[in-house]
Amino acid sequence: MHSRTPFRLIQFLFILFRLHRLIFKPKNKPSNPKNILVIHQLFLGDTLMTTYLLSKLRIKFPKANIFNAIPEAFTDLYSSSPYNVKTIGFSVFNWKSFLRLLKLPKIDIAFVPGDNRYGWTAFAIGAKWIVGHEGDRPKYKNWCFNELIPYPDNPESLSDIFSDLVEDNNKISFSKEDWLQPKFDKFELPSSDYVLFHVGCKSKLKSWDSENWKFLIKYFKNKNFNVAISCGPNESDILKFFDSENYDISFYPGNLNLCQMWELMKNAKLIISLDNGIAHLGKIIGTPTICLYGPASDILYGKGDFFKYSSFYPIIKKIECRNQNRIFKRDVKWIQTCERLYPSCSNPKCMKAINVEDVIKVVEKII
Repeated sequence: MHSRTPFRLIQFLFILFRLHRLIFKPKNKPSNPKNILVIHQLFLGDTLMTTYLLSKLRIKFPKANIFNAIPEAFTDLYSSSPYNVKTIGFSVFNWKSFLRLLKLPKIDIAFVPGDNRYGWTAFAIGAKWIVGHEGDRPKYKNWCFNELIPYPDNPESLSDIFSDLVEDNNKISFSKEDWLQPKFDKFELPSSDYVLFHVGCKSKLKSWDSENWKFLIKYFKNKNFNVAISCGPNESDILKFFDSENYDISFYPGNLNLCQMWELMKNAKLIISLDNGIAHLGKIIGTPTICLYGPASDILYGKGDFFKYSSFYPIIKKIECRNQNRIFKRDVKWIQTCERLYPSCSNPKCMKAINVEDVIKVVEKII
């Protein structure tokens, strides 16, 4: 079993070595940084929502080296170097990955979207100035920061919120040309004119009744579309609901990596997905994507300013229990979401309220 202890121990030793910098913090933010770090351990969807932040950094600091330290599982997606960013994979379960970060050039400014605990990682490797959002708990997470930005008072997408860490009032929109498709190992694609259903989800509360998916299979078959069904690793149990039916469809039971998923999604005519990282990858790729939102907020996890031109179509129903206002352990008044887990919620009304007619109405506007 992998342990976080070695990583944390090494990090702690380097924090002790630099402890004097907590007392004698620099007063002036570097105005012309040569080396910039973005560091986090976000889930896939949230990781993709840091794209606006990377874009703003590249525009504001065109000559700087920008390093993107992210979960190791996602690094291949960035192999085409979007925004000329250098991506490094790290994990608290892999102590050697701390050494990778330590080998980076001296970091002038580090940006920490999401969980502020990774500000300490930036501090440990010697970042001169660390920027994050205020309000994380417990408070010791925030001690190493030089600059803490408040969350906005008005609704914004998470993509826009992360970008607020950079002082720049210019509004930028995503372009597919900024993120080229990464290389992938060849695999067998479905036949032409197919619709992709991504039915996997890590939470039972985000799942959609299998009868709804089966209805949509028949609907698209009647429209002369082929159907492909995918899920993530360790999610293939959900595909058993389709095994007993005589469907001529292509299954991808968690056997594709993210670069292969890009190819599968790119060639689809349409993607219908639950609210997960694959749905948000659709914003990057550009294939029309219908996202079924359950507990989460379509405002917080929707298109926002940066992805406003993407072919991304949220379906969400108002529900009284989507009434929590917390994100990354911060309370933000305007957020309306639900972080309840199974079995504290055993009846996900938010997903049950979405029916196939809601999906078909959107489909008919697209194809």
